[in-house]
This record gives sequence, structure tokens and C-alpha cells, in this order.
Amino acid sequence: MQALREAYPGRVPIHLSNGVAYLWSVQDVEVARTQYHICGLLSGTLPLIPQQNVFLGLPLRLIPEEVVLLLRNDAGVLIDESNAYFTPTDEEQQAYLDKRAAGIAEQKERALKKQQENRERAEAALRANGDDALARRRLRQAKKGGATETPPPAQEPAAVEESFDKAPYLHITEGAPDQTPGFRPRTRRMCTEGETPNAYESLQEAFAAGVFTFPSTYVERARCAVFEDLHKQGYYMSTGLRFGGDYVVYPGDPLRYHSHYTATILSSKDEPLPAFHVIASGRLGTAVKKSHLICSVTIAEPDDEAAAKSRVAGSDTGEWGSVEYWSLAWAGFGT
Repeated sequence: MQALREAYPGRVPIHLSNGVAYLWSVQDVEVARTQYHICGLLSGTLPLIPQQNVFLGLPLRLIPEEVVLLLRNDAGVLIDESNAYFTPTDEEQQAYLDKRAAGIAEQKERALKKQQENRERAEAALRANGDDALARRRLRQAKKGGATETPPPAQEPAAVEESFDKAPYLHITEGAPDQTPGFRPRTRRMCTEGETPNAYESLQEAFAAGVFTFPSTYVERARCAVFEDLHKQGYYMSTGLRFGGDYVVYPGDPLRYHSHYTATILSSKDEPLPAFHVIASGRLGTAVKKSHLICSVTIAEPDDEAAAKSRVAGSDTGEWGSVEYWSLAWAGFGT
């Protein structure tokens, strides 16, 4: 993974697993958000949080439009997770075993230190109470008819260490792919003779390899056209399912601003827009306290096969199409 970062400084590694794209590094999430207005959706669990339905953690899940934007702006490298794992080398295996042994030794050291602190605390309490505490203890035992017990002798340090050798220890499984031995992503530029790339630096390469084929239809290209056009105007976008649209549009970082629009995409200017749809969109925008944005797209290349050939040839680097916008608000209520 380090080799990939050195070969492509400034680019964000995008991990593609089962057709879904993820970012696994906090630094990559920060770069994507601050430099490219990519928000994504956190989908990992936070074990210390009681409820797992409000605050989530890594990885950050990306929608396909965000992946396309990063690749077209030379800001990301797409890694095919299914082909990026190999048998670890001897050096990687040894590094893993050394790290594991160091973790076990650290846990033993903490356990010994904790045991020593408890022993010192108990001895200090006995010294503070003096001989009276011991006399009262013997008196209680005599009343119960029990024999006076002598405290067990303290264990020697060697015996204590031997007991810890048999004790269970905590093993932490690495979560991020780049922390796993044998994970070696490589692009065509990084491959030696006879090697097959499993990472792709452009949308063209990923499409030609059949790893990432979005957008492959007219509607998907229309979505990319709207997403990139709004992005160029400085907006942040997120999936709009919760508010009844294709996207939720923010004027700035969602951590600082409320969204202003919910966007619905019309893939063609000729697509019919029934009156009840206009009314429903306006009322929906008012209900969620947003303006509803109707986005009409004229695609540069409407034919799917011709668009696929252009992408394989690397000639589809221009705009996906032109976009026109209409905002709707329910009269008399405002948003």
C-alpha cells in the first residue's frame, strides 16, 4: 500500500469491494472532503458507542458518482479488493509475528504492573490499620469456630510470569485492508512483466477491465452530469433518499450548513413531467423545509454503445452533458 501512495502522491486510494467503493483511512476521508467536496456515508461501527444508528465510523462508503468524480479529476486510484491480496512474503509474515508478540508482551507487562499496584495498596491498608485490624480478624474467626489462617506466601516473580504465559490475551484483528499482510495493490504503471494490475488510475482503465462500469446507461450518465455540474458550482451532495430526491444539495460543508435543495433528475428534456409530479415535488420540498430542484439533462452522447466505445478509447473526458435547473416551492408556504 505504501508503494501505491508513493507512486500516486495526493491521490485517494478507493477500495472497491462487491461493487461498493470505500475509503478506509481518516486522512483520505479528510482529503476527499476538504479538497473535493466528497462527503460519502460512514458505515462502520463504533464499539464504544451504545447505539449504532446515529454515530458511525470508518469505512466511508462512496456513491458511484463520487467515485467517477475522483477518477476524472485524477484524485483517486481504484483498487479491486478481490484481486489485491497475495500470499505474504517472509518479511511481511515476520513483521506480523513481531507485532503480535510485542502486543502480547505489552499486555503481560500491564497485567504485572496492575497486580503489583493492587498488592502495594493492600499492604498499605494493613499498615495503616496496624495490629488492631489483625487482632479483630482473629477474634472474628475464633467466634465462628474457624482456625486462624495464615496468608499465602507471595508468589515469586518468575512464578507470576509463568502463570501469565498460560493466561489468555487479547488479539486485535486489523480492520483496514492496508494493515493486512499480503495486500499489494498495483496499477499498470507499477506492474512488472507478467503481472496483472489490480488498481486503476483512470475511469477508462477500470471500465476496460470490467471492474467499474458506472456510468453505463443513459440515466447513469445523466446522474453524473448533474453531480459534476453542481460540484463545479461549489455545492456538496449526498444521497437524497431521506428527503425524496436523488441528491441532497448543501451550499457548504454539511457539518456547517443545512441543505438547501433536494434534487430530482430528468434524464432528458423530452421526458414528460406530469402536473401531479410538479405539485408533489413542490409540496415535498415544503414538507422537508427545502426547495425541490428539478434537473433536466441533455446528454452529449445518448447512445450507450457509442459512449462505451468512447470511454474505452479514452475520448470521453469532456462534460457528460448540459444541465438546466428549476426550483419548486409550494405557493403560500415558502421553504
